[in-house]
Amino acid sequence: MRRILTSALALALLAAFASCRSGDTTTTRSHGRAPTPSPTAATPAPPPTTAPCTPDPALAAPPAAVPPDLALALQRFTTDPRVTANRFGLSISIDGIGEVGAYQPDLPLLPASNQKLLMAMGVLAVLGPDARFTTQVRSAPDGNLVIVAGGDPSLTARGPNSLEALAAQVRAAGITAVPGALVVDDSRYDTMRRAAGWQDWQFPAYVGPLSALMVDRNRDRRDPAFVADPAVADAELLHVALAAHGVHVAGPTVHGSAPDGSTVVASLTSAPASALLTDTLMRSDNTEAEGLLKEVGHSTGTPGSTQGGLAATRAALKQLCVPLAGADDDGSGLSRANGRSAREWRELLQAARAQPWWPQLRDALPVAGRSGTLASRFRGTAAEGSVHAKTGTIIGGIALSGYGTTAGGRGIIFSVLVNGDRAAAAEKPLDALIAAVAAHQG
Repeated sequence: MRRILTSALALALLAAFASCRSGDTTTTRSHGRAPTPSPTAATPAPPPTTAPCTPDPALAAPPAAVPPDLALALQRFTTDPRVTANRFGLSISIDGIGEVGAYQPDLPLLPASNQKLLMAMGVLAVLGPDARFTTQVRSAPDGNLVIVAGGDPSLTARGPNSLEALAAQVRAAGITAVPGALVVDDSRYDTMRRAAGWQDWQFPAYVGPLSALMVDRNRDRRDPAFVADPAVADAELLHVALAAHGVHVAGPTVHGSAPDGSTVVASLTSAPASALLTDTLMRSDNTEAEGLLKEVGHSTGTPGSTQGGLAATRAALKQLCVPLAGADDDGSGLSRANGRSAREWRELLQAARAQPWWPQLRDALPVAGRSGTLASRFRGTAAEGSVHAKTGTIIGGIALSGYGTTAGGRGIIFSVLVNGDRAAAAEKPLDALIAAVAAHQG
């Protein structure tokens, strides 16, 4: 049944509406609409069978009466013209009370960079927070020098974890001349440089070409040759660094692999996955997110791929006992083929709290008024320092999902998604809603 919210609606009815767990919607907007997530997104192969899960009983608990202050905050948000000009959904739960806010909670919407939450859960559940990425340089018996890409998304051209550092190690190993070629082995991942649902204008403007060898997040060049084959171009940077350290390479830079009998002459290991995730989520880095997702795919024993990473993630998250009805096409949220409801995001975040890796997920999220993409938001409100959440912003959509604590000490789990041509204008009312929930004294 369609229901129409008006500002004249009594608070008691608002409370009953806000706590309703049905997926019924209110007014459907015909203007300011973002593209509906495509139902034809690539579907990964069925994941392997996992052990039976134990559902979080709080997810099945009936909702309680919504406190009047929260009902008023919900009324203000759901009737604000800056919000109602778009399609939107929300689901907010408070520990000990239940789902206190539900507006079109089961409507699939574009998550924008909230998609990185799924990627992060996959990295922590599949790889583990202590996983590291290793890049090696090997001296081969045939006279070649081989850089073996390990998928490190934090590798740079200069600095402590860089091609320059690898070149210095090669020289320190006593090598001054390479009679053969400089070979790059990037076979750890597949050769797909982008996700299927990315639009041409997004790539490479908002994300670099994907490869197991990634230097400075593959964002320094945008020419067609680099976009088509970034690994060789990145290896050329190593060639330059080797020359600067007195190592002459006679041959060209080519694709290949390290033959048997090769000797490791240089090696770099990344920071742990938990630290890489913190950097990715704090800055909302698209390229790093996609690289991490491919590594999750590599864990299955095949070359890392976007769809392989998504399949492995969905299989690992079965232990949360939250049915994954949403559509997934990438790890960054750029794809228009992604689509998931606010309630599903909220339930995923809620169930994740029982996992051993949950503290690393929470701590990797921006903090309201303090860090990352939330550093300038929520200042001077009850949410400042309390809310840990992932932002999301694309053309035609904004999102905010995460955790918090009320003034009364209760945990908050929430997801709010807004899609439409005027979605950006809904940010201030969204922040006011979450700040009001954080200010709740009950």
